Amino acid sequence: MTDALQGAYRVMRTIRAVEEQVRATGDGRSEGAGEEALAAGVCLHLDSRDAIAGTHRRPGQRIAKGVDVRAVLAEIRHHRLVAADPLGGVPLLICGAAIAAKQQHTGGVGVAFLGDGAGTTLEALNLASAWHLPAIFVTEDAGYADRVAGLGVPGVVVDGSDFFAVHEAAGEAVGRARDGGGPTLIVAGFPRGGDCLQRFRSRVTDSGELREQVLDTIDAEVARLIEVSVAAPEPASDDGETDVYVSY
Repeated sequence: MTDALQGAYRVMRTIRAVEEQVRATGDGRSEGAGEEALAAGVCLHLDSRDAIAGTHRRPGQRIAKGVDVRAVLAEIRHHRLVAADPLGGVPLLICGAAIAAKQQHTGGVGVAFLGDGAGTTLEALNLASAWHLPAIFVTEDAGYADRVAGLGVPGVVVDGSDFFAVHEAAGEAVGRARDGGGPTLIVAGFPRGGDCLQRFRSRVTDSGELREQVLDTIDAEVARLIEVSVAAPEPASDDGETDVYVSY
């Protein structure tokens, strides 16, 4: 359990460090600072069978799924909008991934992190419900919770800044999807001033599960990772067809 907690904190700290680096460079694409618990709490249940999709403005989701931090920063540095969702296609992409997993009997699930442009969400929820797909839809828009009730899709509301609440809700949703139970909607709220990293630190140190020194060491290791990643040499080629996709 101690190793799992350290791993969760490392993921969240890495996401925060990347977001801070993006803001420092003035790129303007970072929008997810303070929401690290949502990405980590969901993605730590996933493995190589599973697929995620989300807006390009939330690199933390890909980091939580396992993409190399250097690749994420390189993508941002070169303004490559891989995995982008400017037109709201993410929900249906994930339905496609869920259909493939169901037909191939892999036990995989698809997770859609919905952004502001998720215009196909209701269509995707309807499709996922009708076909009983192993799909999970994660949103900050509370309005969807009432709408999915009529589709027979469970809607779960969680505090998105509480890693443990997100992790529990996501674990139930992933387990349900893998067992053939169909889709789930997770609605994450973010109370004003809620710092998920500080909440996590306080909980695990107050309980004695982790010491402050252990968490401070992780902070230093992540800072060094960002430093090394930023200092990595630029790719030699300007070819728009290279260095576009990263496997994770």
